Amino acid sequence: MKLKSLTPMGAAYHLEQLYDDIRVNRMADVPILNDKLRVQAVGFREWNHHVLGVLITPWFMNLMLLPREDTDWKGYKFGSKHSFVFEAGSFEFTLGEEENLGQYMSCSMFSPMFDFADHEAAVETAEAIVAGMFKEENKEVLEGQDLSPKEEVENDELGVMETVVEGAQAMGSIAKENLEKPLSRRELLRGGFLKNVINKT
Repeated sequence: MKLKSLTPMGAAYHLEQLYDDIRVNRMADVPILNDKLRVQAVGFREWNHHVLGVLITPWFMNLMLLPREDTDWKGYKFGSKHSFVFEAGSFEFTLGEEENLGQYMSCSMFSPMFDFADHEAAVETAEAIVAGMFKEENKEVLEGQDLSPKEEVENDELGVMETVVEGAQAMGSIAKENLEKPLSRRELLRGGFLKNVINKT
């Protein structure tokens, strides 16, 4: 199988099968799994000569970036970091490699996953992440804020979206309603839209 030749749906299915096998065979006795969650690929699509989406597992939620046929990562080293610009701003990905998958890049959203009460909450959060990062108005709001580049980098290094778990159990419909409003990238990454949900529930 050539992963680069797969459609986004095919790549998502392959990721689900691969990481479910990892869950069973490598992670079974590791105490960081949230057994209320399962492996699921959410929102996978073609983007800028890549395939992009969110991968949910019982131990992490990551943005995943996969290469296509015309993508050249030959000069990239394992563990190297690469920034990609989306409508909502710049996201930093780390190059990894997995047997039966090959090279991929990931951007950590959550790890571990114990704050998610159920799988539905994790899926709603993943859907909200994908929707929010492709909204150009989120970047426009960010540019109007008084945030120095140094401060932004430091905050990203602390772990993006850590506080979004505060609203992980929120109803997806309300989360989507909040995503129609302009958000700063900080609010997007820190879960501002889900904090609004908390106040409504």
